[in-house]
Amino acid sequence: MKFMSQGIDLSKSIFIALPKKPGATECELHRTISLMSHITKILQKIIMLRIRIKIKPEIAEEQCGFIEDKGTSNAIYILRTLIERALEAQKDIYPCFIDYTKAFDRVRHDEIITQLKQLNIDGKDSRIITTMYWEQTAAMRIENKTSTFQDIKRGVRQGCVLSPDLFSLYSEIIMRNLENHPGIKVGGQDINNLRYADDTVLIAENKEDLQKLLNIVEEELNSKKTEVMVISRKQESSKCNIFINEVKLKQTEKFKYLGTIISNDGKTNREISARIAQAKINFQKMKTILTNISIETRKRALQCFLEPVLMYGCEA
Repeated sequence: MKFMSQGIDLSKSIFIALPKKPGATECELHRTISLMSHITKILQKIIMLRIRIKIKPEIAEEQCGFIEDKGTSNAIYILRTLIERALEAQKDIYPCFIDYTKAFDRVRHDEIITQLKQLNIDGKDSRIITTMYWEQTAAMRIENKTSTFQDIKRGVRQGCVLSPDLFSLYSEIIMRNLENHPGIKVGGQDINNLRYADDTVLIAENKEDLQKLLNIVEEELNSKKTEVMVISRKQESSKCNIFINEVKLKQTEKFKYLGTIISNDGKTNREISARIAQAKINFQKMKTILTNISIETRKRALQCFLEPVLMYGCEA
């Protein structure tokens, strides 16, 4: 079955690459966005509203991404609270900040479809999703030049309305394997992972338990960007030799998780200093503009462009 509507092929899309940082030249430093017809997005929106009722209960509480009334602040707050409680109890905490290799591009279509069937998604909606993903083709556009259309056999498209929900469902397949494995015990419940979309941190009370958690999810990991940390009140932090496929992971003293700095002493001094410094830099960039507008407009500009930078993550 081929989706056609008024000459528009609903299974076709065009990919454009947006640089993650200015001057990026390597492919991995670009984010691929899928452009598709408005009709396709309207159809996907309708299907999304239908299937979300059944998908939502399947998503674990540890997932803060693509979830209503949750965001990065929730994930940051939970992680900092876990660290604080562990240190209060004179316990070290062993987090591993995971980087998945092209997480959105590696999603297997057959596993998504199987999961949807197990949720008893309406047959018509399931067939439409299956066709959109199994029969999808895409072309790459660079500087107004478009390549030939090619079949896409795996991955969810950034820019597709259905992608956030489908990715959340797919990630649950992987992370459910961590159930009943030790992590940090809070109120009698073990918490061994925290997620915001594909930004994942595994949490354990010792390096042996952390290694066991990593062994379960190591297949899709990028060992070069996955880092471990030992958060402790001791002046000298313990060595944490953790491996993925016989490759030793880097042990770091600080890590930027969802835009906020997590330090191995559990304190927020570095993060506060970084927030102030970034706000100052942004202020200097806007200095010329601010001197040529009214006081009221200056206040609004500061509230819009500087206050969010300075106060990001302040809830934690």
